[in-house]
Amino acid sequence: MTTVFKVLCFVLLLSSCVNTRTQDGDLINGEMPAKASSLSLRDKVQTLVANTQEMAISSLPGEISDFKTTEPVADREKNQRGAGFTRVYAIDDAVVTVFVYNNQEFGMTDEITLVEEGLMEKHLQEFQSMQDSGLYTNVKPGNKKVREFRWRGIKYQVLEVDVNFTQRDEAKRSFLVLGVNKELMSYVRIRFTYPKSRQSEISSKQNVFTRIVLVALNDFAEAQKPKSAE
Repeated sequence: MTTVFKVLCFVLLLSSCVNTRTQDGDLINGEMPAKASSLSLRDKVQTLVANTQEMAISSLPGEISDFKTTEPVADREKNQRGAGFTRVYAIDDAVVTVFVYNNQEFGMTDEITLVEEGLMEKHLQEFQSMQDSGLYTNVKPGNKKVREFRWRGIKYQVLEVDVNFTQRDEAKRSFLVLGVNKELMSYVRIRFTYPKSRQSEISSKQNVFTRIVLVALNDFAEAQKPKSAE
């Protein structure tokens, strides 16, 4: 099935949803408001995808692997199309941020490809930018690696990398996880950041947190599919 056909099918699926918000107004009985009709097809698709992303990330549990939500879902989409939404969890000074976004890309697979490799490099460059600005020092990224796990018969692949750095004279560590949910047409990125002194404690929670997020998003996507007639 071609990417274009899958996108069109996804548009039809999302258009069947009711009472969902768009960036330009409310969907009424699953139809676009008049003032959104001037959008290009690509922008309409992006609006529908973003709306689903917001619902998906909002559906995540408020507490995951002892990390608790500390603030409402943040809408980055309103300032930059494709930037998606984030949700922050924390245990004291250990913070986890979940990102669901698509960079206005629609044809994705569930497996890690060169596209995800390049995207991870872009995220790693953010640490270098922080060092260039003087906010971080001693930035040292590790080696990227692909990890795979199965849950209820479904295979998940993620790309992982750790980054050590110093912030305000305190040694810190970030652990980045990048996956894909093709049903949501979205990348899923998870960033753990914590003092390096807590590495043993937080590292033991990373895999469980990642699994719960990816499985929950998969369950949400499956729940949106039309039910076959019995």
